[in-house]
Amino acid sequence: MTCHHKFTLHATTINCDHCQRKNRTAQCLNQKCDFASKLALSVNGKTPGPTIQVCLGDRIIVDVENRLPSSFETSIHWHGILQKGTPYYDGVSRVTQCPLTTGTSFSYSFVADNPGTHFYHADSVTQHADGIYGAIIVNEAGKRARENVILLGTRNDALVSGAYGALHGALVGQNKPVAKLILNGKANNENVDEFEAKLSETLFSFVNVAAYDCPFEIAMESHSFKVVNAQGSEILPVFAEKIVIYPGGRYDVEIYQIGEKCEKCVLKVSGLHKCSQLEQIKTVIRPVGDQNIATNEIKAKSLSANCSKDPSNLCNAQLEGVNPPDITFTPDLTFFLTFGHMRVPKVSNEDVEFRFVLNDIEYYPTFLDSSDEDGTLIPHINTVSFRPPSTPILSQYEDREPSFECESWANLSPAPASRPKSTCKGPPHYCECTHYIRVAVNATVKLVFRHESDSSNKNPGTFHLHGHKMYTANWRSSSDDMENTNKRPVAKDTIVVPPSGEISAFFKANNPGKQNKNKSKHFIGKTLLTI
Repeated sequence: MTCHHKFTLHATTINCDHCQRKNRTAQCLNQKCDFASKLALSVNGKTPGPTIQVCLGDRIIVDVENRLPSSFETSIHWHGILQKGTPYYDGVSRVTQCPLTTGTSFSYSFVADNPGTHFYHADSVTQHADGIYGAIIVNEAGKRARENVILLGTRNDALVSGAYGALHGALVGQNKPVAKLILNGKANNENVDEFEAKLSETLFSFVNVAAYDCPFEIAMESHSFKVVNAQGSEILPVFAEKIVIYPGGRYDVEIYQIGEKCEKCVLKVSGLHKCSQLEQIKTVIRPVGDQNIATNEIKAKSLSANCSKDPSNLCNAQLEGVNPPDITFTPDLTFFLTFGHMRVPKVSNEDVEFRFVLNDIEYYPTFLDSSDEDGTLIPHINTVSFRPPSTPILSQYEDREPSFECESWANLSPAPASRPKSTCKGPPHYCECTHYIRVAVNATVKLVFRHESDSSNKNPGTFHLHGHKMYTANWRSSSDDMENTNKRPVAKDTIVVPPSGEISAFFKANNPGKQNKNKSKHFIGKTLLTI
């Protein structure tokens, strides 16, 4: 089938607890709400936006119209959709397409050729955080439909997009405290969605749609989760009383009773990392029918990225797929990608080309603005930060500006990326460039992600690969002397690297674009993959 949707993106006022107000000036009926109304960015007037639910092999067409305020350029990324043969519709501004300016439209058209629980979101981190996201469900004939989709995210006190974000730098949202945890767009005291479930049969799909570093820990009183699918890949089932799901991650689960029976069972979601101080969000699941007890089947108390030797914890790198990997783990090319935070000295006017002037005042990204005499900690991959190309390199490769490009080379021991000499000084100075790795079509590629943890960041790091799925075959945590191996790893588009640890992920570079020279561009975190 062809499933045609129209998305209109615009700023919307949402009312507290999503209730009907008596009049335009009245407070909400539920006095427990923290606000009477709030400005958000929306899809068709709602956040989250409409759920796209299709069958495997259906074509999805989405006409997106940008009616956001005049300074808001935008595009939509389809997280988890591999876009085989349709890389132009991946939705990455200035990589796969020109961004949509206000008043313009763009039609996305692609085949849902990989099943599972996925989601869409604005490519802009701040627009994503302000409400432009929703679920994509791709079901398979003859298999259970995903009946209950739970989108877990965050809400800020005020918009972080547009002029506010521009004045305070590209990463302002990461510095601004997140105000609330939300479930399907609603916080506590806002009529949070409740669910019914036939235990051991009804499928629940948990999706972490947070734009920032906010993993969520999910637990349900007197019950355990049977995890059966991760990011669209069927896995050998595992039981866990708690699940930690990281940004971009998705799990499909069944629910089993392990304790006393409850008529209104409380599902609790807690924020971790930057969201650890926020109030838990809770909802109710009402069991219907017989309640199957799974006490004898539980093997782990929690599923997370904690790859320690604690037997009560299952590391997500240990999950095994129902189907064996479709590639061998003998790489043609190996890339070492070391990431973390690097301390740079005070930034001068000569170090950056992207400052702007407003009313005779110079503005720089806030993460460079520091009074610390020792310099500023900035995120990096192989010592450089990512700068988007000036033109979409998938469609206008010849129009790009090569002087801003840098590269990490294959089959070298860990080393800094090359730096553009005309725009960047050497380490430890700050460098922002369009960061590439280049691979041959159909090559087996090994990516070694190394996490440089320090006192400022002792949390796992998350990476999402567009256009491909990766197999985590090897990993090492900070406490491991030897490398761990998984001979039957799960194919994932989003992986989590433990703090001070290392993950080796393999993929087959079999999804090239159709431009001249048979190349396409995909993202690995904030590095461009050229195939």
